Amino acid sequence: MDTKDIALFLTIARVGSISRTAEQLFMSQSTVTTRLQRLERELGYTLFTRLPNGVRLTKDGERLIPAAERMTALESVMLNPDSVQAPVLRVMSGRAFVSTDVPACLTIMLKRSNVHLQVRMGLYEEMLHALTMHEVDFCFLGEPIYHPRIRQLEFAPDTIDLVVPKHHPFAENFPGLFALNREPFIAFGRSDAPFRERVMKQLAHENVFPDIRMELDSIDGVKAMVGHGLGVSFLPRRTLSDAKSMGCQVIPLNDREWSRPTLLCYPDIIENQPLTNQFIDVVGSYYNTLKERESRP
Repeated sequence: MDTKDIALFLTIARVGSISRTAEQLFMSQSTVTTRLQRLERELGYTLFTRLPNGVRLTKDGERLIPAAERMTALESVMLNPDSVQAPVLRVMSGRAFVSTDVPACLTIMLKRSNVHLQVRMGLYEEMLHALTMHEVDFCFLGEPIYHPRIRQLEFAPDTIDLVVPKHHPFAENFPGLFALNREPFIAFGRSDAPFRERVMKQLAHENVFPDIRMELDSIDGVKAMVGHGLGVSFLPRRTLSDAKSMGCQVIPLNDREWSRPTLLCYPDIIENQPLTNQFIDVVGSYYNTLKERESRP
């Protein structure tokens, strides 16, 4: 069995398309197909289901992913015996966590261990796919994932605050959520994003249906728009440390319902591994310290 075919299999699984894999690797599509078929013959089972717009891993293909990754990693060590192979920690998160908690946790991790970091951003569905395909080791999430192969740990929730321009009348006297019906609203995230769905559900519960003027995927973009007086919004409190300097006023709602969970998710296949336990300890220590700091008057 050619280990290059194994590496090719991993690329196809990550890309989800034979044609795009061929483009990325500067190979012909026929060559990619031929080598994949050769690997499937040698293994004795089918790795992908062909779809109109790409390919999807079969159950056998999903089970092969961890072994294939270990095989390619071992080959790399064998070809470079004199090199020091630092373990790779692959982390994925949404925009809110990547601007706050993720860099803080990774900084602590690097001080404790010699690891090579790979970090990427993604949407909720992309993170679920990456976890189940074992493309990443950990995901920071603001909504739970329910999957038999995914483990999740919950830490202190993050409060959701109303953000208004600093000279807005609400900054001095906020009459209540009902007043938002008359305000231009800047929504963070696309309409089906979990954070936005959580905010809209809470507003609907209060019979508030805001006039959405803007939809932005950037937290800094939302704060900039609010700071320039173009509307109001809701954002996680941990992203608002610079709100004042951006011309925003933060209005706490003092309601436990206005919060979102803080979750760290990882595939069950890496459960109890030393690197897994070490990173969980780092993240747990970070959030415990954060919780103590947030509880101080």
